[in-house]
Amino acid sequence: MSDLENAFEKLVSVCSKYALTGHFNAVNELNNLFPASLPRSEELDYFYKRYNPEGVVIETGLTPIELHSVNALEKSQAGYGSLPDNYLVIGDDYGGGKPLIAVVDQKNTPVYASYDVAQPFKIADSLSDFILSLANLIELVYGRYNIFEVFDDNDEIKEEFTEELQRALSPVIGDENFVAFFDYFYG
Repeated sequence: MSDLENAFEKLVSVCSKYALTGHFNAVNELNNLFPASLPRSEELDYFYKRYNPEGVVIETGLTPIELHSVNALEKSQAGYGSLPDNYLVIGDDYGGGKPLIAVVDQKNTPVYASYDVAQPFKIADSLSDFILSLANLIELVYGRYNIFEVFDDNDEIKEEFTEELQRALSPVIGDENFVAFFDYFYG
């Protein structure tokens, strides 16, 4: 779990550094709080037990993303009943309709994403890769681009932002997943 621990520690650190909305807290009685009707994985249990995101909202420069707390998981599945039983919506854009999905029955809990009625597509081979990529995204968007400066005067995504993001994320999630990750967040 050291990769997972390192990824979560980095996420918590950058969220604190840039004073993002919300906080992370430990959950002592995860088995009592995690909805029994929902699928779980070892990696998700680790996440929610140690780093339960309460009201964590991440500005991307385009659409804010919210990570769901264990208390919001059951409600966050509403509208996604057509997803397979091994998919768990762990985040979404702030208005809904762009789910971040943990695939709980696969090794390392890959993360998929979707928008509207599109077929979910993989954006990270593991939960730890996704969390680390999310932390790197925050570092770049908040630290270098002051959130909304990822766009140029023509409302196009800045080429240098795209290149810097790819340099930061491709070593973590790979080039193919980077394309899908970028499409989810900025496509």
